[in-house]
Amino acid sequence: LVRRVAPTQVSVLVLGPTGTGKELVARALHGCSPRRDAPFVAIHCGALSAELLESELFGHMKGSFTGAYRDQPGLVEAAHGGTLFLDEVGEMPPPMQVKLLRFLQEGTFVPVGGRAAKRADVRVVAATHRDLEAMVREGSFREDLFYRLKGVVLRTPALAERPADIPLLASRFLHRVAPEARLAADALAWLAAREWPGNVRELKAVVESAGALLMPGQQAVDAPLLQLASGDTEALEHTAPAAPASPP
Repeated sequence: LVRRVAPTQVSVLVLGPTGTGKELVARALHGCSPRRDAPFVAIHCGALSAELLESELFGHMKGSFTGAYRDQPGLVEAAHGGTLFLDEVGEMPPPMQVKLLRFLQEGTFVPVGGRAAKRADVRVVAATHRDLEAMVREGSFREDLFYRLKGVVLRTPALAERPADIPLLASRFLHRVAPEARLAADALAWLAAREWPGNVRELKAVVESAGALLMPGQQAVDAPLLQLASGDTEALEHTAPAAPASPP
């Protein structure tokens, strides 16, 4: 489905629990699209106040607020020709929802403190773990913005619901930190047996940590090393050096 949607210009909304790899989906859409050679720019919509988020997205003009010592382009302008990824768009403050809707409708924006409208050509991919339809019903998310973002909806299930992805993702994460390493059979079994409440984010942290713990010359990550990397207390006890014997 990603490969079918990627070549189009339609907006995409990626839904799924926290840590399921929604940004990976957005990057895959960008990488399979005609915009692949242009920037991929991401912003977390819940990490900033409405005022700061507006400045980050649309930029600001010199003197528009205290500390604005020069004109500063925003992320929308930085993403021109490419993809703008709005992570956790369900956290976006209501005042910014209005400004984002205007940009999506018209393709233009005005930097903070500016008067002249600018134009940017970006493909918008948004993601959230929240139920936007319920938020629309309760009035905390604009219905018109929801339908603008909802062009195509992609869902990323919890990692426990797609066990076939675990060895593929784990191998990819391991090769980032240890390109020559591999996962031993007992490591693959250990990975498959876990529930992964933290989803892809947790898997990535454990596997990359295990790769970093490999000894020089060691080529395989085994189950005990994964246990150690995960902070499993039993594994820590089993790998801790034995206490010296008490003198007679």
